[in-house]
Amino acid sequence: MKYLPFERITYKTNLSEQEVLTRLSGFVEPKKFGLGRNYIKEYEGSIHNNSFEISKVIQYRNSFLPQINGRIQNENNGAQIQVTMSLHAFVFFFLIVWCSFAVIFFIGVSIRAIREKEISVELFLPLGMLLFVYALTMIGFKSESKQAKEYLRRSFDAEIVKE
Repeated sequence: MKYLPFERITYKTNLSEQEVLTRLSGFVEPKKFGLGRNYIKEYEGSIHNNSFEISKVIQYRNSFLPQINGRIQNENNGAQIQVTMSLHAFVFFFLIVWCSFAVIFFIGVSIRAIREKEISVELFLPLGMLLFVYALTMIGFKSESKQAKEYLRRSFDAEIVKE
């Protein structure tokens, strides 16, 4: 999963499930819509009984911002928090469509190159497009997920037991 815009992390903390939910409430506010949204807290989203769906509040554009889903489970001496970070569903769908067009373009250019028995610069254009969108996605996603992972670890006084 290291090379995909997707992460699963398990945190272990000495806090109880209720204490984890209380701390979540301290840095998560309900999602706001419309113009002039003023946020006070670092994250927005929703908190349910023992789960949450949040994303970081940012003042800049990043379509690859991780959507963070978590589940809290009580354990003997604390709680375990299982977190999944992934792309927004619409962004993921857009990337699939965009990459599909690039692959179709590559196939068409490859067929033409085989027929004409000559390799042109056009053959490498769709590969460059795919490489560019991959790099853009991974840089945008991983930089934010790394910050979120550390923020959650500190907020819950937890240790990461599984990545």
